[in-house]
Amino acid sequence: MKFWQSSHVFQHPWSTVTQAFWRKYPNDYQSSVYGTDVIERYVDADGKLHSKRLIISDWNIPSFMKFFFGETRGYAVEYSIVDPVEQTLTLRSQNINAVSMFSMREEICYKSVGETTQLNHQAEFLFSVSRIVDEAAENWLVGTITEAARKGLMAMESISVKVEEEMRPALTAIDDIISTETIRSARKSIDSSITDAEKFIDSSINDAEKFIDSSINDAEKFIDSSITDAEKFIDSSIEYIDSSVDSLTQESSVKFT
Repeated sequence: MKFWQSSHVFQHPWSTVTQAFWRKYPNDYQSSVYGTDVIERYVDADGKLHSKRLIISDWNIPSFMKFFFGETRGYAVEYSIVDPVEQTLTLRSQNINAVSMFSMREEICYKSVGETTQLNHQAEFLFSVSRIVDEAAENWLVGTITEAARKGLMAMESISVKVEEEMRPALTAIDDIISTETIRSARKSIDSSITDAEKFIDSSINDAEKFIDSSINDAEKFIDSSITDAEKFIDSSIEYIDSSVDSLTQESSVKFT
């Protein structure tokens, strides 16, 4: 049995890489993959997307193994789960033909790490054809999967770039809409602030005018009251003087003219 593993960091966000994954086949780098067929697909109660696909490819079997393999076309079943909350895409696959001679299992995980995507890829394979060819066959598989992984990374990178190019006009349009809405919102805020300021100024002017008018009225009332009181005091003083003069005149019997 042989084990193989590899890792890679895509300089693209997880959303872009996952889109590239679903559009991976066919591509210009892996002509040995004929295509894929979706067998089952559903979304569970947690919002995770489950898919089951059939992967059809050419094994490119070396000449020393063709005696054991009548069919050089390989079939594998791939099970995948997309978790939009954790932002992970995990999948495992296994061959479903020639299982009496060998088995190959792969596990792959695409995980969001900030603005990048971490890829972890591991595989294990076991040949049970003959002691004479098992070791050579497993070594051949190591070389095959290493090359396939290298080409797969090239394909994913190329498709990721294409996805971003296709999304750029939409993102630009969204940015324009957001900018327009931001300007409109700012204008509304400014207009509202100006209106509030005008209302406050008008209210302050009205309050000031009312205060001035009230103060004038109070002053006029105070002045009128003071004048009345003064007139009353003068009239009273005159009456008192007249009364005093009359009294003095009577006492002295002097007549004033």
